[in-house]
Amino acid sequence: MSNLKDVASLAGVSISTVSLALNGRKVNAVTRARVIDCAKRLNYVPSRIGRTLNTGRSDTVCLLVMTQAGLHDVFETSLMYYFLQGVLRVLDRQNYSLRLEVKSHDDVDLKNYFAQVVGDQSLDGIILVPQFLRDYFFLEFLRDAEFPYVVLQPSRFGHQVNLVDIENAHGGRLVGELFARCGYRRVAMINGPERNIDAIERERGFFEALEDAEISETARRFGDFTILSGLNAMADLMEFRPDAVFCANDYMAAGAMKFLTESGIRIPQEVAVVGYDNNDISIGVVPALTTVDNRLKEAGERIAEELLNLVKGNKDLVHQSIVPVLVERQSHTDSPSSAKSLGATELEGGKR
Repeated sequence: MSNLKDVASLAGVSISTVSLALNGRKVNAVTRARVIDCAKRLNYVPSRIGRTLNTGRSDTVCLLVMTQAGLHDVFETSLMYYFLQGVLRVLDRQNYSLRLEVKSHDDVDLKNYFAQVVGDQSLDGIILVPQFLRDYFFLEFLRDAEFPYVVLQPSRFGHQVNLVDIENAHGGRLVGELFARCGYRRVAMINGPERNIDAIERERGFFEALEDAEISETARRFGDFTILSGLNAMADLMEFRPDAVFCANDYMAAGAMKFLTESGIRIPQEVAVVGYDNNDISIGVVPALTTVDNRLKEAGERIAEELLNLVKGNKDLVHQSIVPVLVERQSHTDSPSSAKSLGATELEGGKR
């Protein structure tokens, strides 16, 4: 493998001149062109360690997902894929590398991890994806160290935190308003884990909209964002007999729809189902799923852009929002009053 000395020898210049030319420093245009041409001819690949020493930057950022022991739902769905697409699109364009890590709040070495992130110069910045209501002490540590970071989550973390908010509460409200507009009066929610931040925010917006519409006959069950948990929660909701069900992600909605279909219950004529995320599964179920598009690819692009701005010296506090949109398909109806009610012969033991 070629090194700086080889490039310098072929170009007829000093090693220091090669280093300056390849790092965009002050070298005349003719010399720089000759050095770059020689580097290409030798298939020279710059050392990342050497570049870090020369520039003070590693050209690498970290995407850190914070979870907790026993609840690694980040691995159970493809949702992170959409966010990663957006992040990588921006980083690739600016020749940055990405390091993906998952850390638990229960890791006894968490403080040392963040101390190392700040101190060893292996990263230029960090994208934080919190999932649960826990102690985020390290946000203050990163801020005090003036280490570039951006958080993907709501402003519940405070007004002095760099964040891109995906407005989960607004997304939940969109579903509540849809149910009210369609005339559903007996509605339920299948939510994610109780301390999951996405789940908490989506529930908050949803039930605020129901309260505004004076819809009081409600029920709630919890899942873990997987298809199976949605199926089990839907089975448990049959005693309540909802007109419509809001599932806090599309995977649980798919599970709920599987239960209803296998039970001979028509969607949406007897029970409407709405999901959240607008991932691929939403158009793979029958009928196609009405859902909320949280625009995670755009969120990934925005958060990467803001982080790189901080890396390059921007001192302004980052406060951005990506507003979700409702995607209406066939799993809900605008005229529930004309739909057939569930009869006692179809659901034994329930009360209407």
